Amino acid sequence: MIRPQLLRAIIGVNILTLVVIFATFVYFGIDAPGGGTCVTKFIDFHAIWGAARIALEGQAILAFEREALEQAYSACDQVNMYWLYPAPMVPLVMPFGLLPFMPAFYAFLALSIAALAISMRPFLVGNRAALLAFVSAPAWLPALVIGQVTLLWCAGLLAAISAMRADRPILAGCFIGLLTLKPTLGLLVPVILLADRRYATIGAATVATLVLHLGAMAFYGFDYLPAWITASSIHGASLAENLAVLDAMGSVAVLAAKFGAPARIALLINAAVLLGAAIILWFIWRRFGAHSDGACAALCAAIPLSTPYLWHNDAAFSALTALFLFRAGLQKRSQGWWIIIALLWMGPGLTIWNSYTLQIAGLSPPLIDPVMLFLGFVVSIFFLRTTFKQPTLQREEI
Repeated sequence: MIRPQLLRAIIGVNILTLVVIFATFVYFGIDAPGGGTCVTKFIDFHAIWGAARIALEGQAILAFEREALEQAYSACDQVNMYWLYPAPMVPLVMPFGLLPFMPAFYAFLALSIAALAISMRPFLVGNRAALLAFVSAPAWLPALVIGQVTLLWCAGLLAAISAMRADRPILAGCFIGLLTLKPTLGLLVPVILLADRRYATIGAATVATLVLHLGAMAFYGFDYLPAWITASSIHGASLAENLAVLDAMGSVAVLAAKFGAPARIALLINAAVLLGAAIILWFIWRRFGAHSDGACAALCAAIPLSTPYLWHNDAAFSALTALFLFRAGLQKRSQGWWIIIALLWMGPGLTIWNSYTLQIAGLSPPLIDPVMLFLGFVVSIFFLRTTFKQPTLQREEI
């Protein structure tokens, strides 16, 4: 076992490293709109903040027009920055548009980290060191430096699982309804709910989704829906044509394209992975259900592994896979399993650490992300097969 003193030292060094990397990136890699200057160094939060500013002017639908969006955050030149979220996301991000860019960015990150910590706490009761370690996992770093919603989505998923384990199906359904604000990550959620016979949760999630989306569109105009679909379709088609040159994406499709597969074949390979993961998760969740940490670990690895639209920041799900494998006690079987947990804990953060330190060629998102997620998925299945014998598992306390 790792000694407590060593664990605290590792956590401290990790947090210090993350702070230094984040501060360096903010100083050298982000431009703040305002003061008469224009933006040349972009992050995803520019699009979120710009869409919020547009919405505050009562023209939320204009965020889908690139020129209007770039004007909102003072872009110097046209770049690949888009607003591709459904209508319910608009009122959630609008408060950030009331603040100047950098305070809004820091407030968004503080909210994301707080939500992640709160949602993780029920899974690590009485183990503050582990909670601090998983909240500060390097895997979150790509999402943090660009201001993406990955942490909030993961927090919503953890909250839904907590609610299911507490036998609160309506609350679980409400959290799952919120996950539809980034639907590309939710492809496998209906599979595990059906497999686990969570019919009340499915009903609550359906109602919550309808209320969220129809309510928001009623407020912002029903033209928002076709505008969102059109913008997403154009963006998706553009990505599909350029899979082989995308270095910030880590999907199976991009990896296949990097190895020479034509775009159509690469997407078919990704679809086969999605189908295979859905079938495997069906059997896993049919037998073990939401109370199984191993089943939850498999889900958290399969969600990003299966979607063709996987940006580097969304591979941070590997940290959740590490969390559930840790809860399940993988590390207790032998010291060697700590290496697997550590690799998943680092996840996509490996590429950023590498860029700041060793600069090893080849450690890029298209290679690291799918391999890391596949590793987590396979280890989760192996652990379930060799450890769990009963169809229903009681929640473990660490």
